[in-house]
Amino acid sequence: MKIWDAIRLGISYAILAIAAIIAVFPIYYIVITSLSDVPTIASISVNSLIPKPESLTLSAYKGILFSTFFQGTGFFVWLRNSLILAAGTVAISVALAFLSGVALSRLNVPGKRALMVTVYVLTFFPMTVTVLPLYLMFASLHLINTYYGLILAYSSGTSVYGAYLVKLFVDSIPKEYEEAAMIDGLSRFGAFTRILLPLSKPVLAFIGLLAFMGAYTDYALANVFITSGDMWTLTLGMWYLSFTNRSTLYNVFAAFAVLMGIPIMAVFLAFQRYLTRMYTMSGMKG
Repeated sequence: MKIWDAIRLGISYAILAIAAIIAVFPIYYIVITSLSDVPTIASISVNSLIPKPESLTLSAYKGILFSTFFQGTGFFVWLRNSLILAAGTVAISVALAFLSGVALSRLNVPGKRALMVTVYVLTFFPMTVTVLPLYLMFASLHLINTYYGLILAYSSGTSVYGAYLVKLFVDSIPKEYEEAAMIDGLSRFGAFTRILLPLSKPVLAFIGLLAFMGAYTDYALANVFITSGDMWTLTLGMWYLSFTNRSTLYNVFAAFAVLMGIPIMAVFLAFQRYLTRMYTMSGMKG
């Protein structure tokens, strides 16, 4: 019996090791490519996956970080624009999703079922289908090439999906919690802010992460709504630097991907404990 347990444990570790290698390899490949001087994918070989130390170079990173590009802008200007858009999108999306989701869950809204079905159906449509109507509408409102226009465009899709998630999450929170708080002297608004809001932190963190990722990594809307170089985002800068003369500079592309991934990793780590509670649906125990 002990031999069988040891074999089963060994097989489990082997499967986990293979899964870990599969998960880590793309990250390793991107990092190694960013440290090479290989500009095109045709030049990449199996031997380049284990490069010699003397062949590694930071030239791609130096070129991205310390050079001036289109209309006098550079990486840090693009990073600033991307973070402003992402932060604004997170704030509006989380607020709208929470207020809408709580209203759908706790209030007897006329046509509530039809509204929920509409919200659910809207979550199936990708944001790219709204590019043309949004552009025409925002152009008439003079919101093209502004932070406000892009933040509103990004927030619309995320807040709709987020409202549906919040509604489902708040439905799982017993109403007795709020009723007991109001019996103890809290107002309806006090119960809303001191009971529902803290218990909803896991789902709000999840919506915030979705909103950040959507705005931070978007290319389609940014390419349409932005017309001046000083408003460029990181994705537009990546395209500008990586794709030249109908060819792709894969080392520059990889280096840019690594640099873009740092803020994403920071946000993910900041929200990690809330996301864990969201995945396990243990926010109720809060």
